[in-house]
Amino acid sequence: MGDWMDSYLKRLVKNREENQTGGGKERIEIQHGLGKLTARERIDRLVDPGSFEEFGSLVRDPYTRLAKTPKPSPSDGVVMGMAKIKNRPVMVYSLDFTVMSGSIGDQGVWKIAELVQMAGQEQVPLIGLIDSAGSRLTFKGGFAGLNGMGRLVRNYCLYSGVIPQITLILGPCTGPMAQVAALSDFLIMNRKTGFWWLGGEVESKEAGTAEFHMTQSGQCDLLADSDEEALDSARQLLDFMPQNCWGKPAAVQPTDDPQRTEEELLEVMPNNPKFTYDMHEVLNLITDNGEFFELKEGFAPNLIIGFARFDGLVTGIAASNPDELSGIMEPDSSDKYDKFMMFLDTFNIPLLTISDTTAYPPGDKWERMGVIRHGAKNLHGYSHLTNPKVTLVLRRSYGGSNITMGCSKMGPDFIFGWPTVEFAPTGPESIVQAVFHKELAKAKEEGKYEELYNALLIPLKEQFSVMNMGRAFTTYYTVHEVIDPRETRINIINALHASENKIEELPDKKRFIKPA
Repeated sequence: MGDWMDSYLKRLVKNREENQTGGGKERIEIQHGLGKLTARERIDRLVDPGSFEEFGSLVRDPYTRLAKTPKPSPSDGVVMGMAKIKNRPVMVYSLDFTVMSGSIGDQGVWKIAELVQMAGQEQVPLIGLIDSAGSRLTFKGGFAGLNGMGRLVRNYCLYSGVIPQITLILGPCTGPMAQVAALSDFLIMNRKTGFWWLGGEVESKEAGTAEFHMTQSGQCDLLADSDEEALDSARQLLDFMPQNCWGKPAAVQPTDDPQRTEEELLEVMPNNPKFTYDMHEVLNLITDNGEFFELKEGFAPNLIIGFARFDGLVTGIAASNPDELSGIMEPDSSDKYDKFMMFLDTFNIPLLTISDTTAYPPGDKWERMGVIRHGAKNLHGYSHLTNPKVTLVLRRSYGGSNITMGCSKMGPDFIFGWPTVEFAPTGPESIVQAVFHKELAKAKEEGKYEELYNALLIPLKEQFSVMNMGRAFTTYYTVHEVIDPRETRINIINALHASENKIEELPDKKRFIKPA
């Protein structure tokens, strides 16, 4: 090897050494003191050992900064490249907080924009690890990378629905990068160090925190107590996704009996419909090994969403939870449901809806919140699904829930109902009150209210019972089959296998227009 090549290799080695130390040992110690991993440590934890191949390692910040002493800018604060997670190719980038507080510079933003395009063209998942104080200022003032930011945002949008996009907020995420994070399919936040804020004054201690975005804004999908836990969650979440929109999630060899019955399902639901129960109990009894990967757990808990497996097949679940607000369908739960079912359809993941709800709540409060337009998004979304769809109705399916939750002729492949199901335009109790209010008022004066009320309600409930309605297969509300609750798992698995290779086509059009 000649001296000329040796000199180049020495420069390359020096560059790599500089990159390994990031913003310097002191900054790394501060990072660790905050309970955070460095950008490179995060990538090492996320991907398979030895699989990371870096891109753009020579890049440096080309501008003069406001600081009197020049600061190191290895990789311009963006560590990125290709890697493997459980032997699956992915693209990953990690913002380095030790380099000028992870601020986004002119070259760094172009690097990420290029990586997003690479991920889309190679059709592999994209994972972003954000720990950034926001936009980096030049000596002349202003953010040098707005042009690059425009390209970054556009690439995220263009390849949305082509590849899965997962973002982890492990430190601050402010300014333009806050919008980038919101464009992802799923977002994970470190409960202790994550902070997500677009701009302006922070007016409360809770605003911008991980808890705030889980319980208030509903924009966070998973919370973690450490970087390590967040990174492990990302690896686990990826298990439920295919590489791109043209594939299907990989099935696993099941370790749970597909013919398993569950006697406990007979005891989950209370005898009195006035009492509630937790839908998680049902999920734990029917999924493979009782495992359920829940998303947005702290937001709109009246609707449960998440991933599970049935006989090894990945399935997305959207289930009413009677234990929270009687499982009503209000604006927040509608938004939660909408994005999730769009993701499932895009990436060829079956949808299992489990319904026990009194449907949309009436009243001025909900109308002001836009309950109609939020619910319309669900109707519009479900109507466009072409993925396998299985519906299970357990107890109540009143009003608009019947179509929103896929209980009627909205295109589900299979509809199963427990014998306890009631289909009604609204709750039978409400109908009795509305139709016989005069008679009930008189009976109350005579001390016979309960006697008359039950005399009117019981036959009406029988009329709305699936055991009665099931005699007409297509006329009104119906199911494909009323099943023994103990055999729920068996019926779901058989339906999922039957619909594995289904073909469902929509009318040819340029795009659909979702309700506002």
